[in-house]
Formats: sequence, C-alpha cells, structure tokens
Amino acid sequence: MEAGGNVLQEERYKKILEILKLNDSVKVTELVQVLNVSIDTVRRDLEAMENKKVLKRVHGGAILAADPGDRNAFTYREIKNKEKKTELASLVCEYVSEGQAIALNAGTTNLEVAKKLAENFERLTIITNGIRILDFFSSKPNFTVIVPGGIFDHQEYALYGKKCEVEIAGYNIDQAFISINAISVDKGLTDFRLHEIDIIKAMLGNARQKIVVADSSKFEKVSYMNVSPLSQIDMIITDSTINEDIVKMYKDKGTVIAYRRSQE
Repeated sequence: MEAGGNVLQEERYKKILEILKLNDSVKVTELVQVLNVSIDTVRRDLEAMENKKVLKRVHGGAILAADPGDRNAFTYREIKNKEKKTELASLVCEYVSEGQAIALNAGTTNLEVAKKLAENFERLTIITNGIRILDFFSSKPNFTVIVPGGIFDHQEYALYGKKCEVEIAGYNIDQAFISINAISVDKGLTDFRLHEIDIIKAMLGNARQKIVVADSSKFEKVSYMNVSPLSQIDMIITDSTINEDIVKMYKDKGTVIAYRRSQE
C-alpha cells in the first residue's frame, strides 16, 4: 500500500510540474480539481516540491522555482511577454470602431488591450469582469463601462460566478476580445483559470464577432481545461514573432490569424 501511494504521489508531482511549465503558475484550488485530491494533499505536495526546489509556493498556489518569488502569479504573467502583448493590442484597435460595445474578459493580455482602447477611442461601451481593466477607463467620461456582479477572485483580480455569466449574456456585444492561456489546432482554446472558463463562454456566446488576443508564445500549447473549439472563433490577433508555419497550419484549418509582418 505504501509503495502504491508513492507511485501516486510521483504522478501528482509530474502533473503539477507539467502544469507549471505550461502556465508558469497554478492555484491550490485548481490542483484540487485536476488531481482529484484534498486541499491538504495538494499543500503537502507543494511543500515537498518546494523542498526539492522545483517550485516556489506563493499565496494560494505556486510558481516555478526559476520565477521571482516575490511576485504573485498574476503579476508575473503581467510582465511576461509584455512587448508582444503591447504590439498585438495596438493591432486590436484597427478592428474596433467608435461607439461599439466591447467585451474584455479578465487576463493580462486584455490589460494591454484596455490601455490601447483608452488611448485611441473616445466613445465605447466596455463590458468586463476584470477589475484591473477598469483602471484604464477612469479618465474616459464618454466610455460606458459595465461591470457584472459576481464573486471576487483575489488572485486573478476578476469577478466570476453564475450571476456574472447571466449578466454578460444579457448584453448585445459587437466584439468579444478573449484573453486565453493556450491555443492549439487539435484542442482549440484551453485555459487553467477555473473560474474564468464560463465567463469566456458567456462572452463568446453573445458576441457578433469573437476574437482571441494571444501572444505568439500561446500557440500549440494545451492547458488542462477546454474552453472552445477554433471553429467558434472568428479571428486570432497575435504579434509579429508568430512562426509562419504556425500561421499556415491554422489557415489550412480555416482559422484567421491577424498580425503585423516584421519589416526585414
């Protein structure tokens, strides 16, 4: 029995490390769901893995040991690939018109999108569950900003829950810009944020145009929860470092990828 338990423990360690390598961070509550074990078991696993110096525990979860330990998961993701996110956010503005109703789900990429929208437009309706996104619209008196009610996720600075989903579904959205964790031809959109999945689905379900915003590092990766097949997405906006072979592979499957080609 003891040996069997050790095997199961090693399998959990392997799974936790796989998730961290893909997503850079993970929450205790998410590991409880994925591993189907108790919260105490997850905490013991994380403590043991930290002692082996393969990860660093942070409030509510863990990050890879190579990542700075004084940053929480959201803050680390916020600075990761920031230049790429800023570049693709500028391109987003070319697909938006004054006066439109725009949905932005919570996520670090959409922080950059929100910043560019505030810089380039004077009259938009914004529907968002991302609390940090609101900062960029505080000086835009002609923006109508709608924040659906819900439960606050302290790690992701986001609102979630059934009430939030129902409110989002009640609005007619011109464009939904979806910040996502991973994209692949086979699995479509996937993410590690347990509470964000149904929020994304609510936005996609009621938007005239469904656009994913993701930097080039997100392609051909799979996170552990399914969100949407690519067939339900109208376009993906990314940065200029995207591999041309990746672009062709997605084009062959009928998925449009918009990006600015690098100037040689």
